[in-house]
Amino acid sequence: MQTAVVLGGGLSGAATAIALARGGIGKVTIVERGRDLGGLAGTFEQDGHFYPLAYHHILHRDRPLLYFLNEVGVLSKVRWRRIRMLFQLEDQLFDLAHPRDFLRFPMKLTDKARFATLMMRAFCKPDWSDWHTRSARELVDTWAGPGVREAIFEKLSRLKFGLSCDDVSGAWLGARLHFREGSAPLGYVPGGNWTRDLCDGLADLAITEGIDLRMASTAVALHGRGSRISELELDGGERLTADVFVSAIPTEAYLEMVPFDESPYLGEIRYTAVISAIAATEQIVKPDFYWMNMLSLQQNSCGLFRLSSLNPSIGAPGQTCLNFVTHVNSRHDDFYRQSHEELWQGYRDDFRGIFGFDLEPQWTQLSKLPMYSPVLVRGYQNPPIRSQSWENVYFAGNYRTYPSTVTTGTALYSGLETGHAILRDHGIHFDPLREADDFRLDSMPRA
Repeated sequence: MQTAVVLGGGLSGAATAIALARGGIGKVTIVERGRDLGGLAGTFEQDGHFYPLAYHHILHRDRPLLYFLNEVGVLSKVRWRRIRMLFQLEDQLFDLAHPRDFLRFPMKLTDKARFATLMMRAFCKPDWSDWHTRSARELVDTWAGPGVREAIFEKLSRLKFGLSCDDVSGAWLGARLHFREGSAPLGYVPGGNWTRDLCDGLADLAITEGIDLRMASTAVALHGRGSRISELELDGGERLTADVFVSAIPTEAYLEMVPFDESPYLGEIRYTAVISAIAATEQIVKPDFYWMNMLSLQQNSCGLFRLSSLNPSIGAPGQTCLNFVTHVNSRHDDFYRQSHEELWQGYRDDFRGIFGFDLEPQWTQLSKLPMYSPVLVRGYQNPPIRSQSWENVYFAGNYRTYPSTVTTGTALYSGLETGHAILRDHGIHFDPLREADDFRLDSMPRA
């Protein structure tokens, strides 16, 4: 094998391309419709400062992410901060990590003890593959009881996927609880936005490795010949030939381009959509928090992130940077189709209802992300890493990392895994996974 084309310059695609280039592939090309690498980890600029399209934080146990941050020279800049997670219910806010708030949360005392037991058992269980056919309802009811599920997890399931716990994967929920995002320190880079540093660093790595970056190029069709894909057609009519093609784009987008692909589970995957609305204000917003979950299910937003609570240096001095986030079951949902003006009015209503005064933003930015994350239903199955219809097509992306919780790190790891599979299938003895698997933090300097 001498040439490879990677469709999609998100984190999975970039990691795949880098793995292939380091493995000695003669020519590797990334085709990306955006202007920069990174995909959902992208950024926007406002008044000379860079902000994420949607909230991102660094998890101290996300080894693939830490490995790549180290590779691009950013890890030494990361600082760690414990954050405050709040749960909004009716007209009250609860910090369940605080004993007083935990005791006054509307749930039976016996259920609170069962909830604590569930969290401890999940934290002690790193491998959730044995739960992949079972539901989140089974997990919570078995380990904690229906009262805990109805008070907390049914609501969180609705917020995340628009589904009940009965329809959501127990393995996904268990993995999510194991990571304990709300109780462990989270990382950021002072004075900047770490996702931009990561994406810029990956672009520099790609250029150093001799990868051809075809940015602002849209793939429109894959053309087959026999049992192989022979060409990728671009929107301008140009056709790229290669020995191997990697799809690092959402499965729905891939299946629209390829003549047919009957690989198991590929056509069953559906994606949530996300609306991310960011506002900067000089108003004082209390109480302090980083992450607020809207358990009332009456708000327009599913969650509210105070980005400047984790990273006080984001934006201009004195600004509070807020990120309203709504997870929608599908990009075809009526809520997703609302205008920016309608959405912002809804988020302002949320703000007023929670804090008791009107939001007065200095600027706003609203992004619609139509295919954000695979819907991890009960019985979800990862598609094979290699197409069962086209012998020279491989897949990379977070839709292949189940039951791990979906993160920037799992996207990067999926790319390394796909690169490794391609090299192995072609007799090249180079393992791009080893260093990421073995990576450990030397220290966690606090802010």
